[in-house]
Amino acid sequence: MSDTQPLPGAKTRAAPLMLLAQRDFRLVWLAGALGGFMRWMDVLAVSVYVLQITGSAFFVGLTLFVRIIPMFLFGAAAGALAEMVDRKKLLVFSMFFLAGVYGSLAWLAWTGELQVWQLGIVVFFSGTFWTLELPIRRTMIAEIAGIENLGATMGLESSTTNLTRMLGPFAGGFLFELAGLPGTLFVGLVLYLIAAFAMMPVVYARARPKGERPAFFANILEGLEYARTSRSIKATLAITIVLNLFGFSFVSMVPVIAKNVLGLSPFPTGILMAAEGFGAFIGALLIAFYAKPSRFRQIYFSGTCIYLGCIFLFALSPVFGFSITLLWIGGFGVAGFASMQSALMIASAPPEMRNRIMGLLTMCIGVGPLGILIVGTLSEILGAPTGILITSSTGIVGMICATILWPEMRKRHND
Repeated sequence: MSDTQPLPGAKTRAAPLMLLAQRDFRLVWLAGALGGFMRWMDVLAVSVYVLQITGSAFFVGLTLFVRIIPMFLFGAAAGALAEMVDRKKLLVFSMFFLAGVYGSLAWLAWTGELQVWQLGIVVFFSGTFWTLELPIRRTMIAEIAGIENLGATMGLESSTTNLTRMLGPFAGGFLFELAGLPGTLFVGLVLYLIAAFAMMPVVYARARPKGERPAFFANILEGLEYARTSRSIKATLAITIVLNLFGFSFVSMVPVIAKNVLGLSPFPTGILMAAEGFGAFIGALLIAFYAKPSRFRQIYFSGTCIYLGCIFLFALSPVFGFSITLLWIGGFGVAGFASMQSALMIASAPPEMRNRIMGLLTMCIGVGPLGILIVGTLSEILGAPTGILITSSTGIVGMICATILWPEMRKRHND
């Protein structure tokens, strides 16, 4: 599809609740919701635990680095692999494996034998699952719903992701104070088992490429070549890199600011982290019900700018209430970015390229660990607020450059 053609679904509107009425859509959606809930609960609990053990902002950032680095290392490979295996079976197997890993770690934590390096291994496995889940499950759910319903599908998907982004840290902070790290990890075992069983009955007729299926490395190269020819895909990937390098990396420092600047315990720290998810949940619901395909690019671009601006102001805030408000507003920016990110990529690629293009997207998301190391190092030397100020300012400069290179991203797409 050329960049001048109308986006799929430009003349159709589907209600998200109608999509949930479809059994297979609902089960794939539920599996993603359960995994996302555990993902953010785990991020909060592990960050608080590492901060308690080490007292180091750098090591807190390092745990998020280890969690996200698989996206960069394996993102393109995951998209190519998805063209060669049964996608549903791969996800189900991964969920059962991750459930076993969380169960083992919960036992080690309960018996007092847990070592930090063991926690790092589990965090790496969790990140590897994210790497598989993003290109595969999002492509599955988009194709089950129908590409003509892409806006509603990705809006609902993003609202769910951000609901878990809100509830996960809240529950993680509560569980950590109530049952410590073992209780949080045991919940992970249960949730991934439920998610795996939910996926098993799904009937998924995957979109297969015509003709002979390319080999693994040929799949990767073809995806790269196709992305090179599309301005829309290149712009989306570039903005993704900017936000993951200089925007989302701030999340690793929220527990540090909560403790050292705002003087919060784990439970209110979870509430602070949940504020962004709450705003993003509301914003994504609005997008799911009302966003027009002709506005997809504008929503994506403006959401990114709003988010970076709120992070910049958050670093300057010494007041708990104002900090929550900024993260809540920033959540609306996250909604615009996250909802339209996958929608633009899937809409810009033919069926045989979608998993490969989504794999490239995952790889670009995977540059986040570098941003986490940058903000962690700056925060260790200059303090967390200054570290976030520097990185968010750099992200704003990056968006100015994106505006110059791809001015169409600020404009309405012609139907």
